[in-house]
Amino acid sequence: MNQLARVAPFRERLWEAVVAGDEYAAVAAVQDALADGIGEEAVLLEVVAPVQETIGTDWAANRISVAREHAATAINERVVAALALRPRPDGVQRAARGRVTVGCVDGEWHSFPARLVAEVLRLRGWQVDYLGAQTPTPHLIAHLHHTDPQAVLLSSSLPTRLPAAHMAITACQAVGVPVLAGGRAFGANGRYARALGADGWAPDARGVGDVLAGGLPRPTPAAVRQVADDLPHLADQEYTLVI
Repeated sequence: MNQLARVAPFRERLWEAVVAGDEYAAVAAVQDALADGIGEEAVLLEVVAPVQETIGTDWAANRISVAREHAATAINERVVAALALRPRPDGVQRAARGRVTVGCVDGEWHSFPARLVAEVLRLRGWQVDYLGAQTPTPHLIAHLHHTDPQAVLLSSSLPTRLPAAHMAITACQAVGVPVLAGGRAFGANGRYARALGADGWAPDARGVGDVLAGGLPRPTPAAVRQVADDLPHLADQEYTLVI
């Protein structure tokens, strides 16, 4: 049996549970998937993530209300928390690889993709500071000064948040921390991540883990390009207003 066929029944059970608002059935679905021998990373990315994507698609198509979308997302958040708090019999060494910061750019409220990335990286042995949605750039930089992570992972789903992403990328690099960007806001194959000067881009949580495993060189503050000189329209805030 291939992996898709293995996870399909648990994905269907989770979907039915979140639509019904049944948190206990949702947690039971993923626990049974683990008991069936499906790994935690696969449960997160091949069971929980597709269900969350379906929730968003149905909301966008007006098949479910905003209230039901919020309730379903909250249940999936609880499912991820339940997985994260499980005992680790497999001997995973926490924080063996180093420390990273994961969060959403200022103004970005779609935090679930970033949460999945954070949990996958924890499974892979990273110490993760997960900052969640809507992280103001000044507070992000203060956090970096306090924790000195090896990298910052910035997530954004909406292109309208790219100006804030641009500011955050430049600010992180200015204090010597490399930035790995992810999320649909950064375009196909990360074209906007490169345009905004990010040190790397990844299409999904597994890709993030692979990029970090290969290492991201730390930028030196003197080498950070001062983008304001190349984008004079920043002065009149047009960049902040345009999509």
